[in-house]
Amino acid sequence: MEPKENIENEEDNKPFCDRPFEEVEDGYIDDRGFYTSPNGSFWDDDHTYFNHLGFDRHGGSYDKYGVYIPGPGYDEKTGLYKDQEELLPSPEETDTKKTIELSIEKLREQEKKDEKTIKKFELPVEESEDSDDEDKSNLTYDEDDFKEAYENAMEIENIKVISQHS
Repeated sequence: MEPKENIENEEDNKPFCDRPFEEVEDGYIDDRGFYTSPNGSFWDDDHTYFNHLGFDRHGGSYDKYGVYIPGPGYDEKTGLYKDQEELLPSPEETDTKKTIELSIEKLREQEKKDEKTIKKFELPVEESEDSDDEDKSNLTYDEDDFKEAYENAMEIENIKVISQHS
């Protein structure tokens, strides 16, 4: 909905009343997917309220193509208005988030290496002489077998690392 052009000055000077999203009697989803109330006010996909004149609390509006046109005080770089700067993460929060992401990635890489190492030391599945390809032996491994294989593999890996640094 484009903002209405011929607006009386007294309506321009009214304070903006920001309303939380709520369904109202005779409200509907319009052709843009916005929830519109009978008086013409609406909430966009982000549940941002636009008054019956088509403006949000920052003076932003949508053009006839459904593109949001920011109001005064909008920072293109951050995508926020000046009164929303508290939503930006602090440098400490950003650094902490990056550290956590790197730690998670390292743990995943280590987990993959551990799985490959365990597979190296798995016992082969034995086939019985009179079985065909579909009937394999029911040889299984318990948790202790995997633990032992893992410990052996890690010991070998540690020996390799120590010998490389010697």
